[in-house]
Amino acid sequence: MASVTIRSADPADAAIVHALMAGLAEHQGEAPHLAASPASLEVALGGDPPRAWCLLAWLDGRAVGYLSWTRPYGIWRAGDYLNLDDLYVDESARGRGVGEALMRRFAGIAVAEGLPARWEVKSDNLAARRFYDRLGALQSDKTIVRWSVAAMRAAG
Repeated sequence: MASVTIRSADPADAAIVHALMAGLAEHQGEAPHLAASPASLEVALGGDPPRAWCLLAWLDGRAVGYLSWTRPYGIWRAGDYLNLDDLYVDESARGRGVGEALMRRFAGIAVAEGLPARWEVKSDNLAARRFYDRLGALQSDKTIVRWSVAAMRAAG
């Protein structure tokens, strides 16, 4: 079995990241809502500082997964944290340690920066929740509220 290779994505990888994002969106039934483009990802990954960071997982010479995050300031904790945005492994590579390799590399980055991490997972995604339990992540229930510009305009 080939080993997983993890590396940081840079702006030149924007099309690869986008293709993986499209795979995640399709997997979740959210494809119509994917607004990112290779061009927008290139800008986000290439800023100084970047607006987003990403790790790519390679197996057998092809990109099979990614983990993306941002670094916001948390008012309650009075400091930055890493907000894991997406973790995705292509179906063809699941069960081969790709997700765990991505999470462990992400953890290494967070620990090196002395920052905690947080993320969201759908409550009915039991496989993901079991995976995060095995890693020792603490889970709590919370409802996510989204308020679109159009809805705010209508409420205005």
